[in-house]
Amino acid sequence: MLKVESSILTAQLQMGGGLERWAERHLRFLMLAPTVLILLGLTIFPSVYMFYAAVHKISPNPDLPWEFVGAGNFVRLLSDAQFHVALRNTIVFTVAAVVTEFLLGLGLALLLDKFIRRLTFLKTVLMIPMMLPPIAVAITWKLIYEPQFGVLNEIMFRLGLPLQAWAGDVNLAMFSIIVADVWQWTPFIFLLMLAGLASLPVEPYEAAALDGASSWQQFWDLTLPFLKPVIAIALLLRVMDALRLFDLVFILTGGGRPTGPRS
Repeated sequence: MLKVESSILTAQLQMGGGLERWAERHLRFLMLAPTVLILLGLTIFPSVYMFYAAVHKISPNPDLPWEFVGAGNFVRLLSDAQFHVALRNTIVFTVAAVVTEFLLGLGLALLLDKFIRRLTFLKTVLMIPMMLPPIAVAITWKLIYEPQFGVLNEIMFRLGLPLQAWAGDVNLAMFSIIVADVWQWTPFIFLLMLAGLASLPVEPYEAAALDGASSWQQFWDLTLPFLKPVIAIALLLRVMDALRLFDLVFILTGGGRPTGPRS
């Protein structure tokens, strides 16, 4: 009788231990499941609906059914000259803005990390543009670029240089948008690079200095390889954001005039 009770107790303990181990392994997934399901619902359903709408011709009249056209909409899009212009402008803007922001942000981070590490106030000032709403940044630069009363043309006038339309000029609009975007988002790259530099180990640099490596060799052989994960994340985030830019272009150029940039 005692053996039977002991066997039952052992089995219950083993079952309880198995449940505890199962809960420890899978509880985190169960806790995340509601959030994951909500995110999947918010992403998969719109994606499926968007693809369904893309292969149909939608009538402005809601009472008329959608007409299936297959790849017709995509063929018409790829053959549209305005789409080619918008795609080219988007690529040019993304490459120019992101590369400039990366070079300036990395340079500022190296400068602050090496020479003026204790100037916390200056670091805070450099991050202010990133914290401003995009619409506020766009309106600010629109006032700066204003042809008659803008600050930039006032400086040009006092220097005896010809006044420019800036965002309203087809030849200068892209440059004007890039400058405004670089002003706002260079601090983002700067902040990520500065955090990455602060986390670098000291021992490899001490060993390199003992071996007679120059500052440029240390930067090229140590700093850049160590910063590769941070650089990849920073560039990925900035490229994604630059490709979907809208508010800055719309406010500065009025949405892309017939002679202005389209993106």
